[in-house]
Amino acid sequence: MSNPTTAWFNTLTASVQALGAASREYRMAERAAHHALWNTEPTRVFPVAGAVTGPQRNAVRPHHDALRQLRALHTEMHERTKTLYENAAEVYAHGAATALHSVLLGERPEYVELRRRGDSFVQPTAGLPDLRALLGEWAGSGRLATLREQVAERKHARAVVADFEFFEDLAGCVIPEWSHASDQAAGLADSAHAYGETAESALYFVFLTGRTPRDGGDGRR
Repeated sequence: MSNPTTAWFNTLTASVQALGAASREYRMAERAAHHALWNTEPTRVFPVAGAVTGPQRNAVRPHHDALRQLRALHTEMHERTKTLYENAAEVYAHGAATALHSVLLGERPEYVELRRRGDSFVQPTAGLPDLRALLGEWAGSGRLATLREQVAERKHARAVVADFEFFEDLAGCVIPEWSHASDQAAGLADSAHAYGETAESALYFVFLTGRTPRDGGDGRR
């Protein structure tokens, strides 16, 4: 006997859930890497001054050397996990929004479709859709709209930071615009992840209630 066909809304929901799970994994890894890096902060950990010598009478300070190497490793890990988390969170936001938008328009996509390059997904060039009109009176509509604005603002800030970082001679300068943009950009991943979670909740709401514009709100197709 053949296996029953999986309904399109189950595979679509699983796609969005998988994107959210991936984003959460990277978020935990980024948090762990940040904590590990903090543990080797020079202003917090003072190396033991003791030294040892080798056959060539070269002195080495073991604790200082350990902290230096560990800090380099943790810095690399933190930058890598931060990049992966930001990518996964943005893709989660776009994937959940795209799935929700399609269903609200009466479409039946089986999966979230994304392009991939290397170890990361290719970020969609379009911004997140404005779903307020389609969601109607759903309780989370306002929060979704606010998060959409936050993601857009933080993405703009990320672009500003990238422009400033292009000029290495500005690295030591204190520029108000760069400082503000850097603070804004730092929250991009968290805002995108929060948007993805809210859009995913909206998707469940639509599936459970059958309230889509093209079925009259009563679930008939």
